[in-house]
Amino acid sequence: MKILVTVGMSEWPFDRLIEAIAPLCAEHDVFAQTGTSKRAPPCAHSPFIPYPEMIERIRAADIVITHAGNTVRLVQRAGKVPVAIARTGPSEMANDHQVEYLRHEARAGRVVAVWDLGRLPQVVASHPAEEARLLRERALDPPAAATETAATFDAEWRRLACNPFKGHHLRRYAYAWEELATRCGRHLDFGCQTGEFLAVLAATTALDCHGIDPHRGYLRQAARTYPDIPFDFVPVSGPVPCPAGHFDSVSLLDTLEHCPDEDAVLSEIRRVLRPDGLLVLTVPASHVFSFLDPDAVKFRLPRLHRLIYSARFGRELYHQRFVDLGDGLFGDMSLGKKDHTHYRKDWLVERLRAHGFVVTRASGANLFWRFFQAPALLCKPGFLQRQLERLIWLDGRLFSSANLFLSARLP
Repeated sequence: MKILVTVGMSEWPFDRLIEAIAPLCAEHDVFAQTGTSKRAPPCAHSPFIPYPEMIERIRAADIVITHAGNTVRLVQRAGKVPVAIARTGPSEMANDHQVEYLRHEARAGRVVAVWDLGRLPQVVASHPAEEARLLRERALDPPAAATETAATFDAEWRRLACNPFKGHHLRRYAYAWEELATRCGRHLDFGCQTGEFLAVLAATTALDCHGIDPHRGYLRQAARTYPDIPFDFVPVSGPVPCPAGHFDSVSLLDTLEHCPDEDAVLSEIRRVLRPDGLLVLTVPASHVFSFLDPDAVKFRLPRLHRLIYSARFGRELYHQRFVDLGDGLFGDMSLGKKDHTHYRKDWLVERLRAHGFVVTRASGANLFWRFFQAPALLCKPGFLQRQLERLIWLDGRLFSSANLFLSARLP
């Protein structure tokens, strides 16, 4: 059989697929478009080919084996059923969007999804019969109307260009807003503090926003400042006061590291999210300057922390936050925590997957920001604080190691 293999135009190599086609080359007439891979398959191949040539090769092929990208649609429009393999993040693609797309397409579309490349020769052998079945049983969606496509791109442009947090020195807010801006339904900000992020989200999106926090002082201030948004108290180790599947999306912004049990929090978020719900999660990342974290000073140098905090904010506030522990919090950390946790990406992704989430996007911000953050926290509002925050913003634009941003969906 005449087989076309294509990996698309991505900057990431898809070595896993290129290596898997070697057995096919011995038995079939195979041409491979290999992209940026350095692997050389034992068949005719080229890194990239012109679009007209790609269309001709698709039409001429008996089987097209492709990554789960735009080529899937090109093959379907040519009246064929593609064999598709999803790139996975972070080594083959920036995230796992191809995994999510291929799972969706395999449920009702004209595609043969391959998850185990060791079975590729068997899939090829059975493809003529499987293609005939899918062409007979499944209809092909019509092409999107030009006006709908233009409207979608226009909405995406507005989402990116009009981000109200694009100038905020803490990049997590811009990331979270970007992920949530085009969604609708009920949204929960888990660890909402005094509600600033949630208020802007409610004012600039179609989301019905709710906030919860274990700090009663934060909640009182939030309720006074934003009376139209519901804010609720939740104990440090208590359940979210909502039924299962109540929310369409949840934001957990630099909150997980303050909680006593990450798995308990992720389990509770999974409970209150509906199927296909979105979790936007940000945490401090483990990196070379983690030791400079000012939130760790209260644990490592408690006397120095007491002197500095009392001098800047007053002894009464220090007593409220770090001596009176009736709310189960030491500052804004759960009692029992001994450090301000910094996370490795692989560990956190694994925990999300253990709770049934599929990570769809990973990003980050900053590297040197701890050098500016501590002075900014101690400064009184004014020129110097604004300049330090500007440096934090610039650091967040240039680097991506100090803070970890993840988006994850429930299947």
